[in-house]
Amino acid sequence: VVLNAAMTRETEEFYKRTCRWVYFGKHGRSYRRLLWMLQLGIKLRGTRKYDAVYTNGQGESIWMFSRMLPAYDKWVHHHHTSGDAKDQATWGTKYRKTLQEANTIVACSFRNAGDMKVVLNRQIDVIPVFSRNVEVPFTESPAGKLRFGYYGRLIPEKGIDLICRMSEDADLKDIEFHLWGEGKQYPAAYFDRYPKVRFHGPFAGEEGLKKAIAQLDVYLLLSTHPEGLPVSLLEAMSAGLPWLATDRGGIPDIACDPQATRVIPAGSSYEESKAAVMAFAKDIRSGLVTKTAQKELYANRFSAAALRSAWGDILGLHKQN
Repeated sequence: VVLNAAMTRETEEFYKRTCRWVYFGKHGRSYRRLLWMLQLGIKLRGTRKYDAVYTNGQGESIWMFSRMLPAYDKWVHHHHTSGDAKDQATWGTKYRKTLQEANTIVACSFRNAGDMKVVLNRQIDVIPVFSRNVEVPFTESPAGKLRFGYYGRLIPEKGIDLICRMSEDADLKDIEFHLWGEGKQYPAAYFDRYPKVRFHGPFAGEEGLKKAIAQLDVYLLLSTHPEGLPVSLLEAMSAGLPWLATDRGGIPDIACDPQATRVIPAGSSYEESKAAVMAFAKDIRSGLVTKTAQKELYANRFSAAALRSAWGDILGLHKQN
């Protein structure tokens, strides 16, 4: 396994335990990462032929790295983002070569695959991304308010400013808004101007994730980002946590329950987003929202067992000797 991205120590240790060989990339300036990849490619040229090569991401270096590897029978590339016109505009020349030359291209939702198939004129397979199955005992708010929140990267495209604005809206005074995460544009001091936002900072590992989910009644993903199939929504599904998200990428693919999993247009105005939040809160208080349907869908379509079987088929791991 070759990993050219930053990750937590916990994740690094997981790869070391799981894989026979793992190479961690040099982080920092792009030219240093490129140099590291060239050196590693030369080293790997001397290894044995691979039965299959799996790549993911959206960088120009993917195609180059595929040329440096020793021979392989099958190249599978996993595209994680939306695949729509906005996403396609970011594809560089060499990344387009990856999408044309890999033996198999996998998207994470049927909607994303459809958009990619039109422009690439080739078959696009679909396998959702892996996520953690989160089992949590949900807690009640001490103040008796409903708690809507977001955890993840703090960037403007994830609707952070929209959530902050809602926290100041008198019509939403019976809802608490919570945020977990970190980002250069949103240091902790940024939220001093929004005293009604409960900012918790970043959390670490599965225990931190469970603690965050257990404190929410609704997960919000009011995104304008070219989403693929957000892992955060899958984690919420596994726990049975209701969610409200914008119509981006493959999100509609997993909206399995019209009450507990709600999708609004990506271009929704503030007033339209606010109305959706108010309607959700009203239905929760009326007892119309349950946690059952999405937990069942997660087990059938998105659990680790279901995805291992799908990847086994794609990579040819189920072939009879």
